[in-house]
Formats: sequence, C-alpha cells, structure tokens
Amino acid sequence: MIASLCGVKLNIPAQLRSGSRSMVGLILGATVTLETLDRVHEWPLSLLLLVLGATLITVFSSLYFFYVARFDRLTSVSASLPGAISTIPLVAIQMGANPRQVVLPHLFRVTLIVLVVPPLFATWQGIELDASSNSFDFDLWGKNLWILLTVAPAWLLAKVMRFPIPELTGPLFVSAALSLAGYQLGLPDWLFALTFIVLGSSIGVRFYGMPWQMLAGTGRHALVGTFLTLAISALVAFGIHRLTEVPLPVALLAVTPGGIAEMTILAAALGVDPVFVAFHQIFRSILINLLSPFLLRRFGGQEIP
Repeated sequence: MIASLCGVKLNIPAQLRSGSRSMVGLILGATVTLETLDRVHEWPLSLLLLVLGATLITVFSSLYFFYVARFDRLTSVSASLPGAISTIPLVAIQMGANPRQVVLPHLFRVTLIVLVVPPLFATWQGIELDASSNSFDFDLWGKNLWILLTVAPAWLLAKVMRFPIPELTGPLFVSAALSLAGYQLGLPDWLFALTFIVLGSSIGVRFYGMPWQMLAGTGRHALVGTFLTLAISALVAFGIHRLTEVPLPVALLAVTPGGIAEMTILAAALGVDPVFVAFHQIFRSILINLLSPFLLRRFGGQEIP
C-alpha cells in the first residue's frame, strides 16, 4: 500500500489471488472439528445475536457511508460488511464498487481492532501478555498437505453449483468435511504466511494513484465506520452476556469483527474459552463470505431506504 501510494505501480496475478483465496477456504474449513460441533447446540441464542449484530453494523454503517460520506450504493454496502478483508473488497471491486472507498474502511476496521482491542482488553482484565512465547517454528512440510490436491476439483464443483466465491467456498467445505473425518490440515508456516502476504498485497496495490488528500478524507469516514462497528459489537456482547450468562470478556472477543486468528489466540492466552470465541468468529466470517455476493447484488444496486 505504501509503495503504491508513493507511485510504484505493482500487480498481483489473478491466478495467485484466486489461489490464495482457496488457501483461506482450506484454513477456515480445517478449524471445523467434532469438539466444536459437539457444543454448537449450546450457542443458538448467541449465534442469533451475532447475526443481529452483523446486520446492524452493515445497516448503520451503510447509511453513514451513503448519506454522510456520499459513497455510491454498492460501495456503501460493501464497505460496511463486517467480514474478511481478504475477500469481500475483492468481490465488491469486481462488481464495480469504488476500490479505495471499499478498502479503506475494512483496512481501518481490522487494523484498529487488532492493534487496539488486545492491549485494552489485557489492561481491563489486569493481565500481562507475554510475547516471548510466540515463536516462529519453521515447518517445511506441514501436515496432510495432500489435501491441497482437492482444491482444483472442489473449486470446479463449487463453480458448477454456482456457489458464491467458488475458489474459497469449494475448498472450505471439502476441508471441513476432511477435518471432521479426522484428516486435519496443517499448513507449514511459510505457506500460511505467503497466503496472507499475497492477499494483503492484492489489496495494497489498489492504492496506486490515490491522492493523499483522498486518503485523509476517506480515512475519517472509515474511522467513524470503525467506531460504529465497535459500539454495536459492545452492545451485542453485553446482550449475549445478560441473556446467556457467557462472561462479558468472552462475548466481546467472540463478536468483535477483527482477525479470527488474533481474537482466538488472545482468548487462548487469557483462558477465556477459545473454542466459543473461535466458533463465533468463524461462523461470522463464513456467513458473511457466503452471503456477501448476494447482499451486494440485492442491495448494492438499489437505493438504501
């Protein structure tokens, strides 16, 4: 992004971008385990509130971006969906949304949540996080990498069945099925990192030619959208806490739309039910990724009431 803003024209090949989205599908699918499914029946109300929260975030943020920031309809909706920054902006841009106005709100949301929420949460709980335990364990081959051979047929099948984002959803369902069957995918660190480097770079190159004035102007609206997201997430977490007796810290980590890995790792470090947090984060991410093409087609081309 910085290189693009400085005038360096870069490009990520489309095949590499699509392949990286397939890897995201495999990663999400591999997190579906029997342990997680055994507890799903305990969480219908919290999942319902999570969906309600994601809906409210999308509605109120869309209204702000459309009426105050003066984004077009498609861009307003796509910039408001509290989903994965690696997929939703790319899908929205392919459908004709303004690239910069879509990317900036997502960038601001994820960056602020990931950087600000963990230290604030740790301070609130009075816990000192020890970063020395986080080490990069180089693993060349990973585990069950033969699952990668299923990507192409899963992608093709999802495309034939007209699944949204077939390069992501096809591998996701196959990976989930194999995970439930006992074949757990373990990506080597270098491949995991490379996947997100490609996805992040694919978004960053969109900033080529953007004036700094536009960055500042759109950025202030992106900040407002982020604060709306955090405020609604806090209300939903409080509702889950009151109605289900789930501890408020657990509920907050479960519904805040930051990175799945970051929220889950923080929950594990603090000992606040990482399975609950991970499932709700994954559920929201999968739901938004599956529904985003339909939502963008349905609401993006019409007047927001």
